[in-house]
Amino acid sequence: MSTTLLPAGQSLVDEIARRIGEAGCPASDCVVIFPGKRPAHFLRQRLAATAGSSILPPRMLSMDELVDAAYEERAARDGQVRPKLDPIDAVSILYEIQIASQHPLGGNAFMTLDSFFSVGLKVFNDIEELLIEEVPARNVAEVQVLVEEKVPPRSRERLQTLAVFYETFYEQVKERGFSTRSSRYRAVASTVLADDVPRQGPIILAGFFTLTRAEHRLFTAMASWPRVQMVFQDGPGICDRIQGLGIPPVAGRPDKPAPRPTMHFYSSPDTHGQIFALSAALTEAEESTLIVLPKPETLFPLLRHCLSRFDPESYNVSLPYPLQRTPLYGFLNDLMELVATMDGERVYLPSYVSFVLHPYVKNIRLGASAESTRVLFHALEESLASQRTRRFATLEEIESDTGLFAVAAKRIGDEQVSGEMLRAHLTDIHERTVSRFRSFRNVRDFAERCIELISWVHDESTARDHPYFTPFSERFVQSLEAISRSLMAEKSFNDTGSYFILLRRYIQTCYLPFPGTPLHGMQVLGALETRNLQFKRVFVLDANEGSFPGTGSENTLLPLPVRLALKLSTYRDQEDIAAYHFSLLTAGAAELHLFSLSSGESERSRFVERLLWEEQKKSGTLSERGIVQPIQYRVNLSTAQPAAVEKTPAMAEWLRSQKYSATSLDAYLQCPLKFYYRSVLALGPREETTGEIEAVDIGSFVHDVLKRYFTARTGRPLGAEDADRGEMATLVDDAFSRWFGAADTGANRLLRAQVRRHLGDFLDGYLKELVAAHRITFKALERPIETAWGDHALRGRLDVVADRDGKPCLIDYKTSAHRANYALRMDRLDIDDRATWSRAIPTLQLPFYMLLYAAESGREPAEVQAMFLLLGRTQMDDRIEVPLFEDPSDAVDAWPRLETVIRRLLEEIVSPEIPFTPAPDLRAACPRCDFAAICGTAWLKKG
Repeated sequence: MSTTLLPAGQSLVDEIARRIGEAGCPASDCVVIFPGKRPAHFLRQRLAATAGSSILPPRMLSMDELVDAAYEERAARDGQVRPKLDPIDAVSILYEIQIASQHPLGGNAFMTLDSFFSVGLKVFNDIEELLIEEVPARNVAEVQVLVEEKVPPRSRERLQTLAVFYETFYEQVKERGFSTRSSRYRAVASTVLADDVPRQGPIILAGFFTLTRAEHRLFTAMASWPRVQMVFQDGPGICDRIQGLGIPPVAGRPDKPAPRPTMHFYSSPDTHGQIFALSAALTEAEESTLIVLPKPETLFPLLRHCLSRFDPESYNVSLPYPLQRTPLYGFLNDLMELVATMDGERVYLPSYVSFVLHPYVKNIRLGASAESTRVLFHALEESLASQRTRRFATLEEIESDTGLFAVAAKRIGDEQVSGEMLRAHLTDIHERTVSRFRSFRNVRDFAERCIELISWVHDESTARDHPYFTPFSERFVQSLEAISRSLMAEKSFNDTGSYFILLRRYIQTCYLPFPGTPLHGMQVLGALETRNLQFKRVFVLDANEGSFPGTGSENTLLPLPVRLALKLSTYRDQEDIAAYHFSLLTAGAAELHLFSLSSGESERSRFVERLLWEEQKKSGTLSERGIVQPIQYRVNLSTAQPAAVEKTPAMAEWLRSQKYSATSLDAYLQCPLKFYYRSVLALGPREETTGEIEAVDIGSFVHDVLKRYFTARTGRPLGAEDADRGEMATLVDDAFSRWFGAADTGANRLLRAQVRRHLGDFLDGYLKELVAAHRITFKALERPIETAWGDHALRGRLDVVADRDGKPCLIDYKTSAHRANYALRMDRLDIDDRATWSRAIPTLQLPFYMLLYAAESGREPAEVQAMFLLLGRTQMDDRIEVPLFEDPSDAVDAWPRLETVIRRLLEEIVSPEIPFTPAPDLRAACPRCDFAAICGTAWLKKG
């Protein structure tokens, strides 16, 4: 056996290729063993390039592949084939141990399979590590003796339970005829022979740094074979590792350190900033260029905004991408969320809309095109959004909405697509999705239905046109097939949600491995995939603590003191491994580009800080200026005034023909542009099915209750007996069920109780006192009025027309509590200064209603009283009244000025020469405006 320590900057792959070429035997007689799989691809490429033709390559294995091959060949000879357990099978066995245990882990907290799954994976990882590190079970049970500091009682109980899992699990595995990765390592490490590697050429173990105890024994056994060669790469800590193997020492370390690459440091405020900077640095997809992605979520921004300009064949991606981050997981999660939120047969409409608008659903083809389905679901969204207060509906109710299908068919405009065809299409989608996921026989049935659903989406939608849908779906199907074949396949749950929890937790452990080839051009690799490889230009993205190196919480139940006592690896060992491989990557590069995020709590990686410090020492400065290149955006923060909109002749003609309400006049008073967007262009905020009862809905509901309560009391004087709290409560309950559905949930029940109490207080605290002090008769409720006023047509709806002490009084209900939103400030009104109008008059609603009523009744407007009732106030008394004029005598002076404002506003609206201009005070008008994004004043919402 021979041992070699390569200089850090020397290529390991080139060295192995040289040794194979000088072995004196065909390359196919050689065996090369790497820590991982990826270096083998580069070695094959290097050997083929040297030979100038295709060759039979050596047998190249990772350490896991070597152990599996030796174990399975021996098991086949002995007739004892023991397949390797999938983690999901291991959890199934551990769960059986858990529920049979007198002292289960976590007490009663993890006694269902779905709750145990995540902790079961941790248990499996821990006992596998204990086995491969050859830790006796008694050491785990008696760890208190080994730990200097006291282990808390709960932790001690958990360790005792873990020791039981450790002993019992592997007995069960053996009895059931299975094996695990660690049990295979233990078996092979104890009995490995040269015959287990049946080739005649040299056996080269290359690029190893850290070994488990089982691997250590395997190395020691192989060290006695004459044809074994061990090749290590020089880096921090490697000599101590080699010395610990007990093999012959290597020659002295290289005299000269590896040349330092040219360093480039970048600081970016966000992920896209570093992607754009990388794009500027990459002029072409050159050979021997590496992009390192410690965080997989950066992959798609990289593909979209940087690599999309290159030929896809000129670069390769190789890293594990979490299935949990794929759109397919989002699709399944939306479906699971929909089913989980159902109330019996009724679907929760916000979850339903979210599901049907998922791209994989709304792009199911009807015939040859998905356009009809998209039109159908957007029409469905609009229909449900128009019923904002409706929270639940059965699928049958949705499918029987003939008006919906008629509207959708009309929008499609294809005679071959009828409303009935759309209804059948929607019913089929419901059946294949929601209906089939209401209940399951067992875990296998659930997994198979998920597979059927994914296959249906693949076959019937446009999803497969997306370049990554097919690999995502294939990997999902593989994962689901693993569930359906697992030892837990026949297990069943009492509720549907448990199946969903199981799938979510299992998918969190699954990854899509992007292909490892082609090797020509540029390589995009995860941090782990860079081991033992060398590139001239290296770009490292997301070089921040927590991702490079990854220092997240370890997936273990063993606390640090226990791990130290049992001589298991800790986070410090993982950091040492990351530092070693990064040092090799750095030593082999001619250029090193390091990108770090500088926003929020992000800190530069310790690796970057170390290299930056070396650069600062070389420059003789503590400043980062000139060393770290900041990536900055050029942002124009100027706030241009929104442009006015000129009126066309056709627009002016149309404006003269319209009927104007108090709402439209208020919009124009606040901001003429707002009026233009709302009344001329008919724009408005997009209605959404939120499932939440909004303030505007509560206001309409209260108006409806009050109208119903006072309808039987109109036309006669009101008395104290009309304050009937019981009748009001009954009306609230009846109207609430019609407006918002059953009040059997917490939020609805609370809202109904609040409205009951508040309207009861309105009767006791306000109405009783009102009729005691005044003669009140309600003449009309919700009265619509239309009239002509000069050249203008006006319309409105009066909440209450009353007679108060013999004088007409107009009442308008408001669910607000703020008087300042409605009270006039006539002292601020200057008729000749247009800018003062909106500041002095919060709303023209009452003056406008007085004008309408006076025109219809023949009275003078100044003779009419008008007031708001603020029903949102906490205390119900006469202070809820906000009269237009606190002193009726003020009307004589104030009314002509208000009438002038209304007339001039109407004249401005219809005048062709006056454009729609922005509000005079943007800060007052824009923060609550629905059209701020159109005007470019959305920034004021933050002010």
